[in-house]
Amino acid sequence: MKEEVQMYIERAEKFRRNAKFNFENGDYDIAMFHIEQSMQLLIKAKLLDLKGYFERTHSLRKLLSKLKGIEGVEEFLKNYRVVLRNLERAYITSRYYFEEFFKEEVEEAFEALENLKKILWSG
Repeated sequence: MKEEVQMYIERAEKFRRNAKFNFENGDYDIAMFHIEQSMQLLIKAKLLDLKGYFERTHSLRKLLSKLKGIEGVEEFLKNYRVVLRNLERAYITSRYYFEEFFKEEVEEAFEALENLKKILWSG
């Protein structure tokens, strides 16, 4: 199980690096998608680590609600609710239609990703 958790964490880091590359090239919509993927994998890794499974959903907010017992998660959900909604939109729009995101939105999403990583995996 720990090996699978580690694979999720490593894949999340690869998506974060891709997001940084996309951001630096002005591809904000793709950067948002990659941040969403990174965040989703970090959350699923934590659920796998704690519970041995995760729900088959792509909703960051729904997945995070399963981790409210972890210190900082509930506050994170409150503080980043707009960012999380934007990231969920980025996931959906990457597949079905185009949506424009702005530099500031991507910067906020990067901040959220770093904070979530600290909350879930700093110990």
